[in-house]
Amino acid sequence: MGTPKYFVWDFRTIVEVGSGCRTFAPQRFMEMGAKRVALVTDKGLVKAGIADQIKEMFEVQGEPKLVGIYDDIEQDAVMRVINDCASWCRVNAVDGLLGVGGGSVLDSVKGVKLMLGMGATDIKELMPGNVGPYIRPLGKPLNIPNVSIPTTAGTGSEVSPIAVIYNEEQKVKGDLLHPYIAADYALLDPDLTVGLPPHMTACTGFDALGHAVEGLTSPGSNPMIDSLSIQAIRLILKYLPVAVNEGANLEARTCMLIASNIAIMGFAMSGMFYPVHNVAHALGGQLRIPHGQAVGVALPSVMQHYPAHFARKAKDLAFAFGIYDDKDDLSLVAMVREKVLKLMEECHFKPYFDIIDIKFDDNLLESLFWAVKLDPSGIAYPLPEESVRPILRECFSCK
Repeated sequence: MGTPKYFVWDFRTIVEVGSGCRTFAPQRFMEMGAKRVALVTDKGLVKAGIADQIKEMFEVQGEPKLVGIYDDIEQDAVMRVINDCASWCRVNAVDGLLGVGGGSVLDSVKGVKLMLGMGATDIKELMPGNVGPYIRPLGKPLNIPNVSIPTTAGTGSEVSPIAVIYNEEQKVKGDLLHPYIAADYALLDPDLTVGLPPHMTACTGFDALGHAVEGLTSPGSNPMIDSLSIQAIRLILKYLPVAVNEGANLEARTCMLIASNIAIMGFAMSGMFYPVHNVAHALGGQLRIPHGQAVGVALPSVMQHYPAHFARKAKDLAFAFGIYDDKDDLSLVAMVREKVLKLMEECHFKPYFDIIDIKFDDNLLESLFWAVKLDPSGIAYPLPEESVRPILRECFSCK
């Protein structure tokens, strides 16, 4: 391996794991000095009764005050909605943010936190060109107490210094990077994931797998990233099929939350070298395909048509997937791809898009080609042009 190059490991979130740990949220806000907390979530979780559970926790404790519930978060962290939520928080004199939900909710909270902390009224002002590169030392403390409770095991957004923000006007998913946008406390409570439907469990799980694989194979990886990514892959291989097929299994749900959490740590610290997420963001931005599904479908397609990216870490990747073979690097990548496809089969996840109202033709292919080329995720590390169209055809099962 040689002497590792200089790198920085910068995570600020205190992570608590275990059944029932969500009940610590009011106390954590009190410890941080918050007095008026907003619950940010989505209508699905309100309908499922999760928001009422959280509200009751604050009522029982008595303080701090839960001033209201903002539940207009959409499938993605949409700029328009983030602006609206920030305005609502100002009107209600909010001084603490509680995010309860999947990646879209938690990334939206990050956008709101940045706006409140930097005094902005439009998230677009903070993300010129759909990029907000507030990396250290540019990113300063935002001083907005923030607790996040994930209800899916995929994005790891609760600890990540990255947020994916959707510009609905341009149909582009932008990248926000700031060392202080992650939650102060992340409460990983499996009780809130046991009701997640099998397909959504699979989609979010493959998002976590994408983070782990791309963190491990990134040109910017280091021994800390390798360790977390390898362990995340092993946990996902073991527990994702269980979580999909036995949704109430607390061991599987807990371990998937942990896998999601550590996978994003490696991913976030490994630089913007993400060909799978490059494709997934472009597809999600143009076609509004759910992010986890887009990552899952893109992963074996990119492995098939751009294996050189993964070959540099083929032996580590094979080890993570339980492959102990003395073959050449490209052969190992092909074997790992077969393991990914087998995992998809166990999780009843199609490795291609089968969407009735999307007609995949030459016009759509060219539109998506340019979406991939121009996506912010591909600026630092663009996919080879000759690989993009074959990857897209593979994603839609069009040879």
